[in-house]
Amino acid sequence: MPTQTDTIYHAMRDTLVTTFTVPADDIEPTTTLGELDLDSLALAELAVILSEKLDVTVTEGGVTADHSLADFAAHIHATTDRNGA
Repeated sequence: MPTQTDTIYHAMRDTLVTTFTVPADDIEPTTTLGELDLDSLALAELAVILSEKLDVTVTEGGVTADHSLADFAAHIHATTDRNGA
């Protein structure tokens, strides 16, 4: 059974492929945001899209280009747990 972090990661992966046209083969949990050339504006847009898809508040605060997609998914999960979502 997938964890909530896995669900978040897969939503992120789907969004990167469909909205940001990142080739699926370029996306792994260990891929960093910097490797995907996501700038701060794209990261903010990704956060808004994920907020809508996951029905939670997603912020990119504290997440940098050095963070992996798995790190960002864990950040979202930890943030939603803290906020009681």
